[in-house]
Amino acid sequence: MRNYLVVLARNFTREKLYTSINILGLALGLASCLILGLYLRSELTYDRHYEGHEHIYRIENEYNNAGKVETFAIASDALGPMLAAEYPNVIRNYVRFRNNANNGGVAIRRPEQPDVVYFWEHSYFVDPHVFEVLPHRIIAGDPATALRDGGALAISQTVAKKYFGDEDPIGRQLATDSGNVNTVRLVFADLPANTHMKYDFLFSNNLPFLQLADNPTQRRQQLTGPQAITYTFLQMHPDFRMEEWAGLSQAFYEKYMADTMRALNMEWRSWLQPMRDVHLYSDVGYDQPTGNRAYLFGCAAVALIILAIAAINYMNLATARATRRARSVAFRKILGASRASLALQFMGEALLFSLVAVALAVILVELALRFTPINSLMDGKVSLDLLQEPQLALWLVAAAVGVGLVSGLYPAFYLSSWAPLTALAGRQVTAGKGSLRLREALVLVQFTISAAAIACTLLMMAQMHYVASRPLGFEKENRLMVSLRGAATIEKIPSIRNALLADSRIQGVAVAGNTPDRGDRSPITLVQVENNEGAMEQQILNVLPMGEDYEKVMGLTILQGRGLTSRLLTDVGSNMLVNEALVKAMGWSDPIGRRLSVGGQSGRVVGVVQDFNFKSLKHQIEPLVMIRLDNDMSRVQEMNRPFQQRFLILALSGEDIPGALAHAGKVMAEADPRHPFEYSFLDEALDAQYATEAQLTRLIGLFAALSIVIACMGLFGLAAFTTEQRTREIGTRKVLGATSWQIVGLLARRILGLVVVASVLAAVGSYFAVDEWLAGFAYRAGINPLIFVLAAAVAAAVAFATVAAQSWRTASADPVHTLRHV
Repeated sequence: MRNYLVVLARNFTREKLYTSINILGLALGLASCLILGLYLRSELTYDRHYEGHEHIYRIENEYNNAGKVETFAIASDALGPMLAAEYPNVIRNYVRFRNNANNGGVAIRRPEQPDVVYFWEHSYFVDPHVFEVLPHRIIAGDPATALRDGGALAISQTVAKKYFGDEDPIGRQLATDSGNVNTVRLVFADLPANTHMKYDFLFSNNLPFLQLADNPTQRRQQLTGPQAITYTFLQMHPDFRMEEWAGLSQAFYEKYMADTMRALNMEWRSWLQPMRDVHLYSDVGYDQPTGNRAYLFGCAAVALIILAIAAINYMNLATARATRRARSVAFRKILGASRASLALQFMGEALLFSLVAVALAVILVELALRFTPINSLMDGKVSLDLLQEPQLALWLVAAAVGVGLVSGLYPAFYLSSWAPLTALAGRQVTAGKGSLRLREALVLVQFTISAAAIACTLLMMAQMHYVASRPLGFEKENRLMVSLRGAATIEKIPSIRNALLADSRIQGVAVAGNTPDRGDRSPITLVQVENNEGAMEQQILNVLPMGEDYEKVMGLTILQGRGLTSRLLTDVGSNMLVNEALVKAMGWSDPIGRRLSVGGQSGRVVGVVQDFNFKSLKHQIEPLVMIRLDNDMSRVQEMNRPFQQRFLILALSGEDIPGALAHAGKVMAEADPRHPFEYSFLDEALDAQYATEAQLTRLIGLFAALSIVIACMGLFGLAAFTTEQRTREIGTRKVLGATSWQIVGLLARRILGLVVVASVLAAVGSYFAVDEWLAGFAYRAGINPLIFVLAAAVAAAVAFATVAAQSWRTASADPVHTLRHV
């Protein structure tokens, strides 16, 4: 054993190029695998930190209106408690998360520091027993009683630190933007990144307006009436079986909901989604951001592919350098070494390479996570702490052993199979066709993968460019969106509008109930629509509440009729606009004057707007009703006034945008000093709709570059050994008049042929892969064949440059010197 270790150490130090390429290549492959593996682990273990998560399910609802089906993650506030009361032997408990504002955000300050205010995106009203259903790690407070009283508040550790520093937060007060003062009763540890329902504040829902009605008739109305954005989770008894739910929910529907729903020509059903599956397997409306299984499969494939490329490098270089090991192997066999012992020596060498590579990979991962943006591409979900996770270290050692065995298996048995006399005779033992063909096949595999990764990256970049540049039917440049919160601020819209327009850099102001970047979450409403027979029929339609000048500010095109204006009283409460898609869906030949009823508000169509993408390009343009937004808050109940929200859309001139932004901020600070100035630019917000796709594109591009680097490292080493083997041939050709470039071309010709074949195979594979990815878009750029040509050209250029860099020195050397030292 000691002798074997001495030989291994000697080989490592004697052949520095070979050692460096193998260790660095394997390290890069293992580091890539480790980063992607940590990300995959995070995505695949969402919500599993909750004890008893396997018994927790989220209610999801389906509404069927004359064959048009809509599914939602939200449920009526009454559904959870009524189901639990109806089926106590099945449902152990429940918890509801109710948004405390239209978008779940809230501005919070300490009462004694009214000027210090922070905006928090994630906050909910929850049932007092939330910590019984979803156990948290508690920092301070009693989870059994913390949210029992109305006005009680639980906060995250980050919030506690931000507002109270090192002081004890229990019993301290925080004021919301609605003016309500809440008392901190509990502090919980920050939720892990892989949590679907994210929050920093949990308010007690033990408030009068959030309670279940005592009257059975009123309860039925709560079940089927207008719904808040409430997510309901059920904790089931351990013996519950999923197949039971269909019958239970149907019986509940028939008992409490059927009469009301069928009167509206609708049907309802619900199903349960296991909490641990919500992130990856949910595809319903009004959900929190979810994961994408296809992307995870892609990441797993990329990880394995890069590792395979690194392992192929080792196999290629190990067999290519066989002539340097021939004499040593021969002497060992003559001295009595068995083939098995020689194979074990070579396997041991591969394992040692792999173990050293793993240690280097861990260092590379730490450096990458600390000093590169790689973690931001994965939403900050990647962390590495081997001291806290010793089982991960064991997995890394197991991975090193596995890679070492796989990559070293063929070279070990190949090198140990030589006949001693053949090796001692100095014959070219590596020149056999089998060995050559294997190395070429492995190079072919490497460059097929690399060319496919390049092609996929270019095709995805083309689609993202198309998404960014495609006309959407409205103006998105120089459009500033400002959020208005609370009825008191909304009532000031006329004066706010006038103050904003006093600055020439602001050319128009419109009010809206929703913005285009939030279109995927646009309200779906039951609308009564007049058909061609003059009868009213019910449809589930998208509804966009908008204010005066919306069409002008957004650059919409009126095809028929006119727009809405506050100068006509009928436009304030009744008249409406529709888009082309609704006209086509209803088959109207003359849409002007058609009757509509939205939420009890009846009116007529006065105009048709040209279709525009009010949702992302993942969706086809759907029928849309545009109604006049009512900013009269006098009819809003007092308890609901703080939760009213509107959006201002400002058309900027494009000159001195920072100055226009400063003016808007000043106006809003004067109109609403209680809330921070919340704004965003429409073009940036629209781009954010495709953040996941853009993130994947950058990730694939990064690892495509990495795969090329690893493949070229192996090719560089292979070219070095090939050039060394053909030194005599190169010297002879130089004597006979060949130029250096002709020699380089000779050495690179075979490799370039393999790259061409690899590019063809890569084109086929990447076409189908990207075509599947593009299926997620309703509007596609298409697949340009020139991209495959470009990918092939890049792969060929890189391969040629790699071979040329290594072989140029030998090709340009003096042939006399070359032949003398062969």
